[in-house]
Amino acid sequence: MLAVAAQKGWKVFQLDVKSAFLNGVLHEEIYVKQPEGFVVQGKEDKVYLLKKALYGLKQAPRAWYNKINDLLLNIGFEKSLSESTLYVKHKGNNVLIVSLYVDDMLVTGDDTRLVEEFKQETMQAFEMRDLGLMTYFLGIEIKQNENEVFICQKKYMQKKY
Repeated sequence: MLAVAAQKGWKVFQLDVKSAFLNGVLHEEIYVKQPEGFVVQGKEDKVYLLKKALYGLKQAPRAWYNKINDLLLNIGFEKSLSESTLYVKHKGNNVLIVSLYVDDMLVTGDDTRLVEEFKQETMQAFEMRDLGLMTYFLGIEIKQNENEVFICQKKYMQKKY
């Protein structure tokens, strides 16, 4: 995605979904014990039926991914056949590309107006932060200039023997 953006002279923007896994809707019945401090007196043997995903739940990442996948498909994106976290939307002669990584979204395209529209649409669906131009992602520093992207990964920790 970075290589294509650099070649085409596009900027890559980053969005962070707050509490992403809590947005997922469960499609199976999952019961949990009453959490410490919230046990109902006289009903200590009862359990709760979850309606939404929780952090730490094995199904949470899949539930979140299904939710964001449905949103992207509903607003006109097509999922890549070779990369399940890459989505492309064509609007007239313009193109918009979105890449997902857990609770982060990278967005690029040839029309900044479409990028801004996408940001607004997703921010209406989920609580998110617009991090602006991508500058740091997965331990990699990114500098975007006209028709070039410079990436740098520094090693901060020294091994102790």
